[in-house]
Amino acid sequence: MKKSISVIVPAYNEEKNLANTILVIHRAFKNLIQDYEILIFNDCSKDKTKEIADEIAEKDSKVKVIHNPINKGLGWNYIKGIELANKNYIMLIPGDDDIPEESIKGIIKHIGNAEIINPYFTNAFQTRYFHRVLISKSYVKLMNFILGLNLKYYTGTVLHKSSLLKSLKINDQSFSYQVEILAKLLKSGHSFMEIGIEQTGKGTGSSRFFTYKNITGILKSIFYLAWIIRLKERKKYNKKLIRVN
Repeated sequence: MKKSISVIVPAYNEEKNLANTILVIHRAFKNLIQDYEILIFNDCSKDKTKEIADEIAEKDSKVKVIHNPINKGLGWNYIKGIELANKNYIMLIPGDDDIPEESIKGIIKHIGNAEIINPYFTNAFQTRYFHRVLISKSYVKLMNFILGLNLKYYTGTVLHKSSLLKSLKINDQSFSYQVEILAKLLKSGHSFMEIGIEQTGKGTGSSRFFTYKNITGILKSIFYLAWIIRLKERKKYNKKLIRVN
């Protein structure tokens, strides 16, 4: 399969970080991926993100901008990005400049080794508040228990084959949309690998966790996935995991 990537870049109030995020993506892809597109989702920002995104797209033919009239949230942006994506692989890179160049390279270098590349952060304790890391790790353990998986992370910059995402019915538009995607694909027998990457620690608007919308969305996702994966459609989602080392 040809190596081409659609990059979804959600941005909410990222006037200070968006331009550098796009530059980092270009630098990371140079000499590795020539065929790619960048889909910036301005999620009804209240700062100058809209103007900056439009200015970038005007000068860069690889960039397309989608302006949401109201704040839609991370999951909605990702699902809409799947719909608009034209390349063979899809990945999300937050517009908050949290994923450095070398980490992006580390992900895309594994294209073709597995259908799904699931990154996890190796320097979380150095770049995030201690309590936030503990909550994140507890969430991973909870989802592993509920879903019968053993993943190191669920909400990172996952790289998927586009055909898998476009054929999948995704119900969750909350912060935890990727949990549903990974659970359904991995327990359907699609191959995956996990790789460690670093983050910059700049994470801001695009990755806000402690909001009422995120928390309620996560709770709904937990109940939904427990019902679908473990009960209602357990025969469908009982395939042996194909982990690639």
